[in-house]
Amino acid sequence: MLKDINQRFGLTIVIITHEMQVIKEICDRVAVIENGLIIEEGSVVDLFVRPQAPTTKEFIRTIVNHDMPDVFSEIQFSPVPLPGSSLMLRLSFIGDSANEPIIAGLIRRFNIDVNILFGNIDHLKNTPFGTLTIELSGEDGAIQAALNYLNAKELGIEVIGYVARNARAAG
Repeated sequence: MLKDINQRFGLTIVIITHEMQVIKEICDRVAVIENGLIIEEGSVVDLFVRPQAPTTKEFIRTIVNHDMPDVFSEIQFSPVPLPGSSLMLRLSFIGDSANEPIIAGLIRRFNIDVNILFGNIDHLKNTPFGTLTIELSGEDGAIQAALNYLNAKELGIEVIGYVARNARAAG
């Protein structure tokens, strides 16, 4: 009903809620308030896909879980490549990029192996968004070229780290 009133009459509606599902479905912008101060604000898509403040991350976690699954909790990630290691990334897809064959492009263009570890896709209003955690393995130059390709696609890219292949498989 509120969404209909907003669209029909062009009225701005201010909603105060902890219900992130409500925000996801009807809001355009959101501000997160903690102890009477705005700690983060922006478009709903930006805050849901790239939350910065710990409180925002906690709220968003009820809708979009950005945490690594427990199976990866004991794995030691390195910030630099190790011999025989793979690179783990978390990709955030927003809008049109959620409909592109990004993974197929990586495999075809750069002759690397891409292992999809987990992910999800959803919609915020009419905007598709999702996250995908992947593992890349191959030649160092090909991995770097693949990262450049991903950056050019305007995706959110979080480098989780490098991991020895046997350590990830054991997890």
